[in-house]
Amino acid sequence: MKIAWYHSHFLHHNSGGSRFVIDYASGLQDKFMHQVTVFCDCASEESRIEFEKLGVGLVELGKHSTNSPMYWLFLPFYIFKSRHKLRNVASNFDILIAGIFPTNIWSSKVKIEKVWLCYEPFAFFYDKDYLSSFTKSQRLFFKLLGFFYSRYDIKVAANFKKVITINKTNTKKIKSIYGIDAKVVYAGIDASVYFRANEEDIANFRGKHEGSPLLFHSTDLGGTKGTIPLLHIIKVLLRHFPRLVLLVTIYINKPEATAELMRLIDEMQLSRNIRLLGCLPKAELPMYYSGVDFVCQPSINQPANWPLKEGLLCGTPIIGGIASEEVNHSNGVRIDVLNLQDSVLKLSELFHKNKDDFYIDKDMLVDNYSFDKCLISFNNELLTK
Repeated sequence: MKIAWYHSHFLHHNSGGSRFVIDYASGLQDKFMHQVTVFCDCASEESRIEFEKLGVGLVELGKHSTNSPMYWLFLPFYIFKSRHKLRNVASNFDILIAGIFPTNIWSSKVKIEKVWLCYEPFAFFYDKDYLSSFTKSQRLFFKLLGFFYSRYDIKVAANFKKVITINKTNTKKIKSIYGIDAKVVYAGIDASVYFRANEEDIANFRGKHEGSPLLFHSTDLGGTKGTIPLLHIIKVLLRHFPRLVLLVTIYINKPEATAELMRLIDEMQLSRNIRLLGCLPKAELPMYYSGVDFVCQPSINQPANWPLKEGLLCGTPIIGGIASEEVNHSNGVRIDVLNLQDSVLKLSELFHKNKDDFYIDKDMLVDNYSFDKCLISFNNELLTK
């Protein structure tokens, strides 16, 4: 089967949405022998190299993307241009996969079978908690965008034969906003990569990264990850846990946002307790997941989270957001990162627990979330009428 897959951009190839497309497009080719071509507005050089290495076709349609104000100001023009280019090539494919707004609008008029991969309803239109992390002027800008375009986002949903999402929680949101029942295909994790390091290596790691408790946090510096509110929580926790250390990997290249985070850390006098690691290579992540006391991803309205699942596979308890599907009563705790007082209370209780108080069901994780199983489910959804 020849598949066209439309994703907004690949400027940050380590971001969750981009990573899903790269991994699953490659998997569909390698395991099921489909021919996949990915279309986007633009891509970074790193992304181009990765697509070429994987043997997946990549077609860039322009030079601007949704991370540019210019793009939003001239959105009707970009929609028209992208629709025109897609129509010209649509007859070469059997099925088209579209992503979240505005790729669903670009794809809605294409005359082939269409599947909508809706990670979640477009947060800039519908998620008040997510928008609360932005400035007042930014919230006004997104409110105006929602006023003009949310109706089209909802309207085109009926043009897709099937809607797929990546966690159960989002099915209710999609039903509420779009009136459609979505099928769930999880973002799979690779158990051959993510497993617990040996005790000697963990001991060496702890010798280099002292802290008690020692936490690990992965961020793109966007509002969803809860990074800034987490700093304020840690500031209060230090009164009772002065040796607490948070290791932070920033997996997207955002120099200005990184500099602002460093400035805030200095201003809050957290330099001894917050250590920025830069972008860690994928091969090093299992060691960090294994060596820390907790993997800390208190994301805002994010039900499914790769680092939490990967951390659990490495045998480490987790701190998830209030919407996290990964957390249960035995493997960690959920916190509302926007609720300072409640988060401090829950984490204080968590840090007083012993290792024996936690139980992590790795077999369940592999059975339900292995990459191979999730890829098979995704392929089946594409093939099912």
